[in-house]
Amino acid sequence: MKQKYLVLLGFFIFTYVLTLQSQEYYPLTDSNASWIIKSQSSMGTGYLECGLNSYQDDTVIKSISQQYLPFPADSATWYVVHSWSDPFPPYVFYETQKYEASGDTMINNKIYTKYYYVYYDTVRDYRGAYRVIEDSCRVYYFDEDQYYEKLVYDFSMLPGDTVYNGHTLICIDTSTLVLNNGIKHYTLTIFEPLSNCYQTWVEGMGSLGIPLYEPLWGCAHTFETAFNLTCYFFKQEHLYLWDENPFFSGCIGTNVSINELDERNCFVIAPNPVTKKSILISNLLSKSLIDFQILDVNGRILKKGSDVRINQVIINSDHYPNGFYILRIQSEDFKHHFSIKFIISKN
Repeated sequence: MKQKYLVLLGFFIFTYVLTLQSQEYYPLTDSNASWIIKSQSSMGTGYLECGLNSYQDDTVIKSISQQYLPFPADSATWYVVHSWSDPFPPYVFYETQKYEASGDTMINNKIYTKYYYVYYDTVRDYRGAYRVIEDSCRVYYFDEDQYYEKLVYDFSMLPGDTVYNGHTLICIDTSTLVLNNGIKHYTLTIFEPLSNCYQTWVEGMGSLGIPLYEPLWGCAHTFETAFNLTCYFFKQEHLYLWDENPFFSGCIGTNVSINELDERNCFVIAPNPVTKKSILISNLLSKSLIDFQILDVNGRILKKGSDVRINQVIINSDHYPNGFYILRIQSEDFKHHFSIKFIISKN
């Protein structure tokens, strides 16, 4: 009888130990765990998630049907507001930039997604290409002016992890962001110590500064200029809107061309697009003196001049790569800035 009681006691102890183990090692941990879920959709596109430390409900199953990768492999559109300070009214200028991911290209026997800057909402300017490494949750970018790719995103990072792409990028925190379709997306707060700058990466969307470029620049804002993502679309579905936009509501806004009608009457770059050399033409007196700046789409001043005559402003296509630019003019006759958009298009 005593032996029988000992056997029963041993059975109960064994059962209790198993219960404790199952509670301690429950599959959906609430710690900073990281794992990968793969599936196949009807389109044949694999769904991959990295760092699923907060996906603990049916949103994981829902997002599988949405075909989200760590970064969109195609059919994505980003709208970014570029703002910069100025000593003249309105003191802060801003304009919207549009970027698109569309189509494939082959580079060094690897398939990349083509990346475009879109101006006038119709003309697409190829800027480079990127590829998504599903197994490692990494994204690499191949700039059109470079001969090698660079790492831009690593969505498998956890707090304390560091990657290097020319900049030291340290993950200091992780969380989630719920997009407009109700799906949680893994987010990383990244610190770049050289610029003392913070970035936010959202899995399936990219940076909240400027997509792809922010990790390469190290920072999407300085004392004088800033880039902020206003909207994101995937396969024409509006997934993200910057609710705290201080400049305008919605995706698109600008105050750069508020005097566009006057500019067309006062100043013209001819010919535009610039294929070789173009000059500035105006209905003002040719002896009028102006100050001018030529800026690229990132707000960098490429050329400037002070107290020059209008007919002395010459734009030589040999000095600039193909793309979109802005000529800003300050005229003493009108006491404000004019901004003229032009295109460098060399054969």
